Amino acid sequence: MAARRKIRLLVVEDNPAYLHLVQEAFSNRRGQAQWDLTVAKDGEEALQVLLKQGREIANLPDIVLLDWNLPKVTGSEVLRQVKEHPKLRRMPVLVFSSSEADEDIHAAYDNHANGYITKPDTVEALEAVVETIERFWIAVARLPKVARSIGLS
Repeated sequence: MAARRKIRLLVVEDNPAYLHLVQEAFSNRRGQAQWDLTVAKDGEEALQVLLKQGREIANLPDIVLLDWNLPKVTGSEVLRQVKEHPKLRRMPVLVFSSSEADEDIHAAYDNHANGYITKPDTVEALEAVVETIERFWIAVARLPKVARSIGLS
């Protein structure tokens, strides 16, 4: 069996119970990827992880799974800042939200989200979504080579 690719995933989720389910779903995968998860519990923390505010260098994820309805800094604002940043904009950002509102879906795609996924409401459905993410983003699509660090100056 071929070695599993290590994929760095930033999960931005403010609900501790749902975050636990997401972490379990990714860590229990035995597919093509070995998921290395970093967690941000709100939009402000997500931007700190991505931009390492106050520091020169940031370790970057390969993919971001971004909750839309976040405290402090909204998912919409996190997405906007990522997609406007010249060294972050190629990073795939998948919006992961309980909202099915057309205005949220349109706003995500207007701000260049790479996908909008409605949060599943069962563990089985969540595991199927994680499998689909892996199948598409790891087995089918080619991820851009994101530098492991960026100089922010």
